[in-house]
Amino acid sequence: MFGRDNVFWWGRGSLEKRLSHVFGHPLDDYSITTRNLESNASFVNYVRHHQLTHKPSGATLDVVEKSIRKLLFISSLESRFYRERGVLAGSEHFKHPGCLGVIETPRESLIFTRFVKGRAPGMVKIAPQIAQGIAEIEKLSHQYLQSASWQRRYRFWEMDFFRPWYLLRWRFNFVRYLPSLKELPAGDVRFQGLAERLRELQPTLRRAQYRARKTQRCFCHMDYLAKNFFISPEGLQMIDWSEVKIGRIGFDAGAYLSAIFRSRDMLRFAKVRAEFLSAYVEALDERFDQQSALRNVDYFFLQNALWHFLRPKTIADYQRQGKLDLLHEKYEYLLALPLMSGR
Repeated sequence: MFGRDNVFWWGRGSLEKRLSHVFGHPLDDYSITTRNLESNASFVNYVRHHQLTHKPSGATLDVVEKSIRKLLFISSLESRFYRERGVLAGSEHFKHPGCLGVIETPRESLIFTRFVKGRAPGMVKIAPQIAQGIAEIEKLSHQYLQSASWQRRYRFWEMDFFRPWYLLRWRFNFVRYLPSLKELPAGDVRFQGLAERLRELQPTLRRAQYRARKTQRCFCHMDYLAKNFFISPEGLQMIDWSEVKIGRIGFDAGAYLSAIFRSRDMLRFAKVRAEFLSAYVEALDERFDQQSALRNVDYFFLQNALWHFLRPKTIADYQRQGKLDLLHEKYEYLLALPLMSGR
């Protein structure tokens, strides 16, 4: 990722001033058209696509501007990630749109990146490439974190997944959603006692979390949905680091598998899981312990999947679509996963 130096401004300034900063020259000879892009991430004010047209030549430049509001004047994790310019330099399996600049103001982080053109991929079809890309991110970012100066290590400590201010979020505490199971048919024997059985997974997750803390750190994207990938002439483009944390090896693999688990039947998921993990293990850097990585995959997968399938919206959707058989299969799979992993 390349771009202008990061700056702090007391105000956001005009659009022309912001774009002049990221390009490093005045834009008097350019016309600018802007359109809003869809975004539903927390704390995002807007995402906009700016097209700059050079009036004399007609040449165009395309930029994405993302505004993220601050809480207590603390800059976003995404802007901190983009300030680490070289972390993913040399990536081959994923292409990462260049960062043109980051502007911090007291109230928001403004991130400017290259606009990506392409089509959304079938995330199941490219499972091996996703596995290779995740292993590559883990390798490159682990090396980067290992070589960080002591001044930057505190910044990385703040971004670590295992800080209390991240772990206390509802999505990482599935037991808070167990009351949602009351919305399932009361007379359906398949779901009787389910809340108590699922609650028994909590000690397993705590042990897995404790073990994961001791494994190798790396940057984790954590949001492996089709909307964050584009197939372009330059390769498979990865965007939107709004969920970024400094996690551990295997976390992103678990995040990808949990996304597939949400949307596929059990036979299709089992096939994709086997194909993905085979490619991931083969691509895993030799400095990483394979068993530790796979345990982390299961830990993060189980945590994400429990959160998703206990949400009231998910349960309501399955009931409305008449898919309670499939929902029951998925709960049973999650309950059996610790045994399958040999924990």
